[in-house]
Amino acid sequence: MIVEYNQDGRIFHVISDPVPDTIAAMLNDRGRTFLDLPPEPLPEVQMRDPDTGHLVFDDDGEPAMGSPGLRFAACDISKDYVVDGRVVRRPSCGCTASVEGRVVSLAGLPEGSTLSIFLDPTDVQSAVQAEATGDPFLFEVDEPGQVRIHVTPPWPMLDEVIDVEVE
Repeated sequence: MIVEYNQDGRIFHVISDPVPDTIAAMLNDRGRTFLDLPPEPLPEVQMRDPDTGHLVFDDDGEPAMGSPGLRFAACDISKDYVVDGRVVRRPSCGCTASVEGRVVSLAGLPEGSTLSIFLDPTDVQSAVQAEATGDPFLFEVDEPGQVRIHVTPPWPMLDEVIDVEVE
């Protein structure tokens, strides 16, 4: 697998295995920042005869060992990023929501987060945009019903979607 990323670790291109040998050389020649993550053999185990399922031994009576396959690298372009040459999961922003009456309270919002508040989760036109200012962030809803809050925190944190019921 080839994973291309920028200086912030943001992954923008993934080439899944099998990757032609020439791709890494081409990316190197073009000055691209990428990881080359070839498949790794699984740990060796004693082999079995494919027809009978019996364990296989070599001519000296020792167990015949071999790798049963390959372990392929994993990468989710929407949830991972690159840190210190490794693909890792981006952290959650970790915010929480509570409702008291018609007031919705969001706690633990990272500074610089943008909020999209959907007063009707089935209607994109009902969205209200807001910048998270202060902790907790409070807002009041005029009518009861379900409210969906889409939190977009600063990079590299993952977006969160929180549904609350206002009574």
